[in-house]
This record gives sequence, structure tokens and C-alpha cells, in this order.
Amino acid sequence: MRQSKWLGSAKDIGIAFVVAAVGGCSGGGTGDSSPDAGGGGSSSGGGSSSGGGSSSGGGSSSGAAGGGDAGQGSTSSGAVGGVPGGQAGAGTTFAGCQIFPADNPWNVEIDLADVEVIHTYDSQLPQDTHPHPDFGGYTSDIGGIPVNTVDAGQPDMPVTFVSYASESDPGPSGWVGANPVATGADIGTTAYPFFVGMEIEGNPAPGGTAGSLPGDQHALVLRQGPSGCTSYEAWNCVVVSNPPFQCANGAVFDLTSNALRPAGWTSADAAGLSILAGLVKLSEVQAGEVTHAIRVTFSITQSGYVPPATHAAGTEPLGSAYPPMGLRLRLKASVPTSSYTAASQVILAAMKKYGLIVADNGSDWYFQGDSNDGWTATAPDGNDTIINEVVGDFRHLSGADFEVVYTGDPVATGL
Repeated sequence: MRQSKWLGSAKDIGIAFVVAAVGGCSGGGTGDSSPDAGGGGSSSGGGSSSGGGSSSGGGSSSGAAGGGDAGQGSTSSGAVGGVPGGQAGAGTTFAGCQIFPADNPWNVEIDLADVEVIHTYDSQLPQDTHPHPDFGGYTSDIGGIPVNTVDAGQPDMPVTFVSYASESDPGPSGWVGANPVATGADIGTTAYPFFVGMEIEGNPAPGGTAGSLPGDQHALVLRQGPSGCTSYEAWNCVVVSNPPFQCANGAVFDLTSNALRPAGWTSADAAGLSILAGLVKLSEVQAGEVTHAIRVTFSITQSGYVPPATHAAGTEPLGSAYPPMGLRLRLKASVPTSSYTAASQVILAAMKKYGLIVADNGSDWYFQGDSNDGWTATAPDGNDTIINEVVGDFRHLSGADFEVVYTGDPVATGL
């Protein structure tokens, strides 16, 4: 979902958050500024920056844009993955890549007895709304967010960011010309391992203007490497027949690192998080286990964030009962799941053990997955497609079946 810039706010860029102790949909949803694609189109989005993007010397989750001061954040000291009482999980791999270390916030287990449940946000978390699986096929029902995987030899191609370059990461070769992070410019050119024909969220037609597209049109490219993988993530990307590519903004995530983005910086998601890390992937469900938290959206959020988020784009006051970006929820342990289909049981187990993280403004209780035509294949029981069965199962749940776990108090640093 596209976010508006905040007026009159000051940047405090160059402060990198490090979480304590981790480094050392079918149908159209409501509440999204862009229409959901049919059959589970994404209500996800973000990618906007607050404050106009005037910054200098900003840090980067990839290390490409320079470092910041470590140690700032609102999580409790000694917390694993930012979760007091949590513990490192089994670790997550996808397409041969480790998706962040096992003690990363996305991978930490939160179903332990010492993890604190809070009720601060109960009044503004829709209790009667059904959670909605916001994913599906790419060429059929056009749902979810596709992940393009390339090998280490994939060449970098020019890409221009036209809206929020000052909060974007350059590719390995740096910026072409002026550094927008240092100058506060909204426009900047670098190179990512993008390629003509890569899958873009929504399977859109060519053309349009980045930053003003009606859909989110995320582009995710996972580059494999001998010493670790890197995720290149961009928002509001135009389909082109030849480089340069054009997107609103972009972020680079070194998947071997727990470093967060600088305080106040967005990413391809409003929260400043990796989209790839929070997607339910078909391959995970088919393997029988999702070992990470899941990306979720709400239509109304507050103007604050909780690490691992680094950015907020909400309209409600900081410290209000509306959810902040980075808020962590989990499915209550008491919710029975044995009657659901096998695919749903895998997802539900992850929601109990790893939970959900608020990553963007969008339709209430929409949680995101990859765009894969395998979701529209016939389910093992032969009764319907996999995605239709999962959507049907989640209609039996509601917001009241979830609870919030404490990972820190919301802040507005850098916004």
C-alpha cells in the first residue's frame, strides 16, 4: 500500500537499530489504497518514507550505505530476537538460502511460558474479522508476492528509484552519480540483479509511473551466493522491456546478518522490514513446517514502531491502542487446529510458535504469502485447490483467537 510522506517531521538518519542479544487473498480486501488483485490479491505494500527523506550517512541492512550507531531500540536487554522470554528457532531456509540467522526476530520462537502477553492493543485489533490468506497463483488468480531466485552470477542492471531514494540501499556497485542518501534526494540510480521478465506482484501490464501505480507491484529478487544470500526488494516497480528498471524505492537485506535498517527508514514494506522473510511459501507448507513469523497488515496503525520495524506510516497517535509497525501477535495455544486441512495446520502451527509481525497498512488481518501457481493446484484431498481450502479454513477463525506478545514499547525515532 502506498503511504504518504509526513509533513514537518525531521530525519534522524544514521542510527541503526540492533535488536538486543540477536547480533551479540481471495476477493478484494478493505482498507488498502490500492485495489486488491482478484483471487487473493495483496493488500500489502508500504515502501513509502516519512518526512521527505532528507538524510545523511544512513546505515543499511546490507551494509552498502554505511553504518550507524548500534544499540538503540526499545526491546529489553537479553531478549532473543527482541522477544523477552523467546528463544532461537530452527532457522529458515528457502531456495537454498538461509533467511537470516536462527536468532533473528523473524525466526525466534515465541510460544514459551516466559513470553509476556499484553492487552494494550485489544480495543483496536478487530476481534470479529477473519484472518485472510493473501496469496495464490501468479498467472491464474494473481495473488501473493512472487519471489525471483537468481544465482550469484546474475548481472546487476540499472534501476532508478523515483520516490524515496534517500531511504533506499544501493546495489553492490553503489550509486550512479550523486548519493541520494547524502543529498536527501527522492531520485537515485543504482544497479540490482533485476532482469527483464522477472515476476512482479500482481502480474501487471507494462507501463505506468513508479510511485503512482495503482497496485503495490513489489519486486523481490533473491540472489544466491557461496557465503550467503541477499534479498533485493523494491516497491511500485514498472514492467519494462529493457533496462533501466524503475521503482519507487528499494532495500537490500544481507540474509546472514541481524542488522536492522536505520531508525526512521522504510523498505519495500512500510515497516522497514524484509518482505521475503515474512511470506508463507508454498514450498514450506508442502514440506510440513513454516519456521518463521508471518507478515500481516492492518488498515489503521499508529505513528510509531517496535523493532525489528524501523518505520511507521500510521495516522493514529504514538502510544495509542492502535497497532504499531513491528507489533508481534500469536495464535492462542488454546485454539484447536486438528480439524483443519493439512496445509492450514502447517500455517496455524507457525502462528502459534513464531507468530505474526505487523509489516504494513492494508486490509485487517491479511497475512501474506508467495505468488505461486502451485497454490491453485488441487489439494491432496481432491476437494478443492490448496488456496481455496486454506481461505475456507481461516474463515472459522477471528481476531479474538490471537493475542499480542510484548517485544517493546513503540517509538518514533527518525520519523
